[in-house]
Amino acid sequence: MRATLSLVKPLSHLKEEQRTLDEISLESFGLSLIRGTVSEIAGPASTGKMSVAIALLAQLTSVGETCAVVDSVNGFDPVTAKLAGVELSNLLWVRCSGDIEKSFMAADYLLQAKGFGAMWLNLCGLPVNKLRAVPRTYWFRYRTRIKDTPTLMLVTSNEFLTGSASQQSFVFKRERAEWSGHGNFKLLDSLHTRIVSRKRFFGPPIEAFIKADYTDV
Repeated sequence: MRATLSLVKPLSHLKEEQRTLDEISLESFGLSLIRGTVSEIAGPASTGKMSVAIALLAQLTSVGETCAVVDSVNGFDPVTAKLAGVELSNLLWVRCSGDIEKSFMAADYLLQAKGFGAMWLNLCGLPVNKLRAVPRTYWFRYRTRIKDTPTLMLVTSNEFLTGSASQQSFVFKRERAEWSGHGNFKLLDSLHTRIVSRKRFFGPPIEAFIKADYTDV
């Protein structure tokens, strides 16, 4: 009796499937973030960093994945997040009230717990001099904790902090903003952002267009 293997996938196809499973594609920004790694987005205020983080949470929580936010300065707005598509019942929100030590400890505990699709550590608004004093060992500890897990750790800050511990590191630069209205009654209509990777292998800069939607406000 002879048995025949009816389906053999080439190694290249298997690698492609694994890559697809490991990546979270944020098509509106032209970015793909990798699970099991630390990804960092840095840049000034109003450059689109929060929009990317919210889009990530919306994409994952809407399909049932549990995510977490370590909110260092209590800047996370659940109402805005819900309007953007975040399923709040699948989101753990940790408020740290400006305490840097609590922020880093909370991130550490969450990564140890595992089971999260994404964990967003938002450090925007914290004193830069204090963030620079945080030992680099924290970042390498985070990288070790999530290696070979389905968790993506996203770090947002005003300047780069993670060094070589991050798999992906991007800087967001605002090219221009467009407003509607007159005088003191203006609303942000759209934001044009330039996304540049600090890792050479990522590719050329990306031009992202972020459109504000006030339909449900």
